[in-house]
Amino acid sequence: MRLPDHVTICEVGTRDGFQIEPEFIPTEQKVEVVDRLSEAGVPRIEVTSFVHPKAVPQLRDAEAVMAAIRRRPGTRYAALVPNDKGAARAVDAGVDAIHTVVSASESHNLANVNMTIAESIEKLRAVAQIAGRAGVPVQCGVSTSFGCPFEGEVPVAQLESVVARLVDLGARGIGLADTTGMANPRQVSDVLERLLPRFPGIEWTLHTHDTRAMAIPNILTALACGVTNFDASIGGLGGCPFAPGASGNVCSEDLVHCLHAMGVQTGIDLTKLIAVSRRVEQIIGRALPGQVMKAGPSTRRYPVPDTVASRLQAG
Repeated sequence: MRLPDHVTICEVGTRDGFQIEPEFIPTEQKVEVVDRLSEAGVPRIEVTSFVHPKAVPQLRDAEAVMAAIRRRPGTRYAALVPNDKGAARAVDAGVDAIHTVVSASESHNLANVNMTIAESIEKLRAVAQIAGRAGVPVQCGVSTSFGCPFEGEVPVAQLESVVARLVDLGARGIGLADTTGMANPRQVSDVLERLLPRFPGIEWTLHTHDTRAMAIPNILTALACGVTNFDASIGGLGGCPFAPGASGNVCSEDLVHCLHAMGVQTGIDLTKLIAVSRRVEQIIGRALPGQVMKAGPSTRRYPVPDTVASRLQAG
């Protein structure tokens, strides 16, 4: 397997994960989690979303969170925005990058933002203009890149058409999202082998959900294809409120553990990351699906039982 020396992880749990929690998470606890992620060395964090409070009430404190976090040199603090109003708010809040999203399938785009794909892209044109004037880079995510919960298969040509329109808008980063965990490694390989040569110079990111326990296999496939940017969520938090059956994102500490075990560096302190995940469990009040948090890293060792130790000493 061809593996890079280093990959970049973007933590999305404080946005993608917190947005669907039923109880409002206090601003100071959101800030605490972001700061602890920074201290763990996470290089990119999607902190929040500048969306209308009625649409996503959990993130109605976006400005307050951005104002209170401690910014670590070397970490990029981004926010998701749905339109030009959100982009203006994000720029005023001092984000380092703006993330946007449009779906590759019409039905999911309508369910997600109540717009057709064409209408969404026109809205994103205004976002790109605001970001451009402020000198803030834009990364465009494409939901349902590998399948739609309403339509099923999304033709690669349809995905390619959406990506082409985003690149024409000036996007230099494209995130391919497996919104409901429908992708498989062969499909990921086929999609990337078609898109990467078609759009040279683009920074590609894979955004995976672990709905069917396929997230890490799909990430390993993307690694072999040359992708080195991946979204992940602390403890496996997350899910799309507008996509039936969508469970959490790939777990950050599980992914970091996997990469480090293979000699691929992330710059993230795994021990500190696991501690953040345990703190998030306390904040939301339920167990999270992450595995490494429970089992510990594979380097963990246990005391030899006394009966075994005595036999070993006896030779």
